[in-house]
Amino acid sequence: MRNLAFAVCLTLVALSVGCSPVLAHTAAEMGIAPDQYDLGIPVFWPYHAFLMSSGFILLLSGFVVMRFHKTSSWYRSHRILGSVGGVLVIAGLVVSITMITISGAPHLRYIHDLLGIITIILILCTLLLGYFMTGLLRGREELRITHRWLGGISIVLVGVNIVLGISMMTMVLAQ
Repeated sequence: MRNLAFAVCLTLVALSVGCSPVLAHTAAEMGIAPDQYDLGIPVFWPYHAFLMSSGFILLLSGFVVMRFHKTSSWYRSHRILGSVGGVLVIAGLVVSITMITISGAPHLRYIHDLLGIITIILILCTLLLGYFMTGLLRGREELRITHRWLGGISIVLVGVNIVLGISMMTMVLAQ
């Protein structure tokens, strides 16, 4: 468990350095008129990227703990990693909505945006199912199976959407 915690912490530090606001570009550098746009995407995308990537790593770690690290405390670790990962992804959504609103760009225009909303809804459903399984609807096998499938699909979709987001920012920054 210590090795997993160390790997997660090391990855989060690397992401925070890699997604630093220092790397953000101004509108002038991107060939865009420096008006309202300069206040949004160039300033906030590193925070959005950091939160989403960190959430992805924690969700993935929760899956790995559940699947491959069955110790006496696996369930508690799985629950904490999944919950914190979900909270970080939701925080990343809030940052993205703020970033696009400030920039004056239209919302839900690209596949990255649409897939992100769908993925966050799936993550919320997965978290809710997990909590319902331990409380009100304890012992329901079909909920457990649905929770597992939604969790796996959510993790894959977050990974795909991170790649889409990086390629989208690469195109924006290359202009």
